[in-house]
Amino acid sequence: MGHRRLNWAGCANVRDLGGLPPKDGDHIRTGALIRSDSPHWLTEQGCAALRSSGVRRILDLRSEDEAELDPSPFSYPAHAEPAYILLPLIDPAREHERERDTERSHAAIYIGSLSRNGERIAAGLATIADAPDGAVLVHCHAGKDRTGIVVALALCLAGVAPGVIAADYALSADCLRERHDADLARIAAESDREELRALQQSEPETILAMLAAVDGQHGGVSEYLRHHGLGAQQQDRLLARLRD
Repeated sequence: MGHRRLNWAGCANVRDLGGLPPKDGDHIRTGALIRSDSPHWLTEQGCAALRSSGVRRILDLRSEDEAELDPSPFSYPAHAEPAYILLPLIDPAREHERERDTERSHAAIYIGSLSRNGERIAAGLATIADAPDGAVLVHCHAGKDRTGIVVALALCLAGVAPGVIAADYALSADCLRERHDADLARIAAESDREELRALQQSEPETILAMLAAVDGQHGGVSEYLRHHGLGAQQQDRLLARLRD
């Protein structure tokens, strides 16, 4: 992970997806797609590092409430470059459809989200596909769950093997360990700590289960994205951006 992890002071979970190998032997292009936790964590030096990394578009998958509570330093008109787009992955109008009794694991939540939030997921990938030349940064709050779904589908479309995608997803646990440990230390009750530990997990099996559901329930990633609004031309543009 060392050569892909980026040092943006304040953020903990930043890495370039470049270098990951699709199954046909090429690589994901370095400097095309970066994933991170929320840039509101960034110091002034971290903001400068983000700009110098060639990021031209920032895709924020957080809710409107989250973005208002912890504004991005790039969300104001003074920051014309990189362009900031708030596109919440979770559709509040459909969140009532979530079956909380059955969606107890991360995998079950992700699989349910594929159906509830399909149009927003596809719109997020369209935002990446249609971005100007340069890097696209995708983030949510921790850079793990909502970011993990969008990044996994982008990499899957680009031909990266599920095991490689799942291994990248699991790296978030290492990147976020210090922050996670600090959050746990502030909680007194062990039952509450156990609940938080479950939320903090990023097990590779989670992404493997989600990608298997994309194939088994939605006819594969390309068909899933097409069904939710990402047509063939935009898929081709996304591939051209990602593939080396």
